[in-house]
Amino acid sequence: MSGIKLLLLSLILCTSCSKKQKNTVREPYRNWGTLEIKTRYQTLTISKFSDSAEYYYITDSKGEFKTFTEPKYQAENDKQEKKKIFFTKAEKDSLSKYIYESVTQPKFTNVLATDYVGNVVLKLDTGNMNLVCEYYSVGDWTTVSENTKKIYDLISKKIKISKQ
Repeated sequence: MSGIKLLLLSLILCTSCSKKQKNTVREPYRNWGTLEIKTRYQTLTISKFSDSAEYYYITDSKGEFKTFTEPKYQAENDKQEKKKIFFTKAEKDSLSKYIYESVTQPKFTNVLATDYVGNVVLKLDTGNMNLVCEYYSVGDWTTVSENTKKIYDLISKKIKISKQ
């Protein structure tokens, strides 16, 4: 009798250990800590737990955006600027969804622009993992996919952001 109990107990333990753990995240794009959109001229960093986002860019003496370069290559009259931008929770949730979909379902393009025009890096950081999608030399990066267009449209309501 005790042998049968031991056998049943062993069987229960083996079956419970062999079951695969189910993924409990139904909407994985909601599991983020930081979003980053980086163009040739600007960097926008959005934290899920902050009420504001950091917008960083460099302009020349005419107020035109400049490409990010190492400080030793910047002109004396270049201005490095940083602004705080405010997004609602709904806007941040939308951006996380668009960036997640852009990263997990990238759109491949045969467009190749000269002079490396049209760069964007989309990054979703979960705290222990980064998902990144980078497009280079695609001309107008907002035309790569529907998601990149939505990202641009949402951000451009708040700040001036480059399409290239």
